[in-house]
Parts: sequence; C-alpha cells; structure tokens
Amino acid sequence: MNSLPLDDIYQEVILDHFKNPRHKGVVECPSNTCALYNPLCGDKVELFGVINKEKIEKIGFSGQGCSISQSSASMMSELCEGKTVEEVKKIVEEFKALMRGEKDPENSPELGDAVCLHGVRKFSARVRCAMLAWEAVEKLVEEK
Repeated sequence: MNSLPLDDIYQEVILDHFKNPRHKGVVECPSNTCALYNPLCGDKVELFGVINKEKIEKIGFSGQGCSISQSSASMMSELCEGKTVEEVKKIVEEFKALMRGEKDPENSPELGDAVCLHGVRKFSARVRCAMLAWEAVEKLVEEK
C-alpha cells in the first residue's frame, strides 16, 4: 500500500499526465475543432475531435502552458473519448461542480484522474488553467 499523503499522490498523477499526456496530437480529419486561450497566463488548448452519431470517436489536443492546463487536457481527453455527447456534457458538469467545491473528489469516480485537480480550487488563478480544456470540449461538442 502506498504510504504517501493523498496530496502527494495527486501531484504525482498530475505530473504523470503532464509528462506523458494521453491523446496529445492532432486527430486526422477532425469533424470538430476548438481552440481556447487564457490571456492571463498564456495557456493554450486546441481540441480535435471526430464526432459521429453523437459519439466522440477520437479526440486529441495540442497546446502549451502550465502543468495544470496541459495535464487537465490529458485527463479530459482520456475521459471523453468513446463517450456520447450527452455523457461528455454530464462529465463536464461534474468537473465544474468539483472545481466549485460542490462535489468531493471521493464522491466523483466518474471523473477518474481529474479528481486530482480539485486542489487547484484553493488558488483562484489556477482554476482557469484547470478549466480551459473542459470549456473547450464543451464547445467542441456544441459544434456538432
């Protein structure tokens, strides 16, 4: 059993997603794209999705920025690929509730590794970093 404090484990997960991002890269022939930029800190996230029959068949991202924004994009894309548009909308709402402090990470198994980002809500400037990819996927599925 791991004897590290929970915050340390969360930091390890965030760094793992930053160093080894899931779904990073441009998806071939995307049906939908969305790019968002946070001018306050310079974070950029661009999403590429193949949405077919109300389902995200493929999702990829590119971007640059802090470890929070880029690991959040990795976590989001890992969760959303293979899900229906409606499932993605629900996941985004769950993540928003987590970031607002309305939901505990222990009660959010549907968010997978993204629960590790709940600690950033203590730092208001960093919440935007964590939310950027989630706002982008919300816009991505609205385009369909």
